Amino acid sequence: MWNPIRKYRKLTFEQKTIWKTIIGLCFSAVLACGKLIIGLFTDYNLISIAVYTFGILLAKFECVLGVKSNKMTFKQRNILTAVCLIISSVLYIAFMGSMFFAEHRIKNNGLIYVVLLAFISFCELGFAIAGLIRTKNRGHYYRNIKIINFCVALIAILTTQMSILNLQSKTGIVNTANAYAGIGVGIFIALCAVYILIAPKTSVIDREHNKFILKNSDKNTLIDMGRGSVEILLCRSDVYGDYIYKAAIDGNFVEGDIVRGKSLWKRMNIILKILCCILSEILIIVWLLGRGILFLRTIDLPRRLENKMIENGFERAA
Repeated sequence: MWNPIRKYRKLTFEQKTIWKTIIGLCFSAVLACGKLIIGLFTDYNLISIAVYTFGILLAKFECVLGVKSNKMTFKQRNILTAVCLIISSVLYIAFMGSMFFAEHRIKNNGLIYVVLLAFISFCELGFAIAGLIRTKNRGHYYRNIKIINFCVALIAILTTQMSILNLQSKTGIVNTANAYAGIGVGIFIALCAVYILIAPKTSVIDREHNKFILKNSDKNTLIDMGRGSVEILLCRSDVYGDYIYKAAIDGNFVEGDIVRGKSLWKRMNIILKILCCILSEILIIVWLLGRGILFLRTIDLPRRLENKMIENGFERAA
């Protein structure tokens, strides 16, 4: 029994991600099939839930196939992943929107069930956020899996909300607030699908390495070619870390990678980190807003680097 555990611990982050995803897919597929079968005979709402669940599972399955197989190009796999997620979001929005026109009743399972569901849902959300952080620069397929996991966690949180509101309801009718929240989650999932679709052309992932050759030295006011290396600031951020192009100079060639410097969190001492954790409820919104602004500021950095190099007499080298 211990031997498989030791082998698992020796796996890389990428290998662990794929194994956990495959196991999760199998488990979720069995549950979705069960909901579909039960829904055919008892509750038609379960059919809707099973259908949009299958859409999410297919999106995740495409990511696994992309890592394991090369029968399709990354672009084709990425499009299929985004399409499956968009279809799933549309079905989810339709299901939640139907609450405006029909009385959806859910079983009141008591306080213990709701507390346990809330604990599991928030743990799932925490793991999903941690997964998103750990997949930085790991590759598009792995990042897409974690994005989909985050979407699933949001649905779980909303399911918890429905159970809590139902616990307070005497009629068992789901409040229309759930419909609004569900539509919001569905729209967010659709936006995630759009991001998955455009990210390969706008993000740094898989485009970190860049090589240029100097063609017109008269235009070059950016790099001292007599030095052995160069650092070009692409985006400054004291809080989240600067984006810098670090490259080595070899003759007329400049070759290096776009890297991100240490964030404020990594530079802080333990006392300040504890203080930030205490104030997390206040700071988290500010941090997320700032992160969103940084995302807009760092869209397509490789292209911006290339344009800057071209302006200074360089061309992209093979």
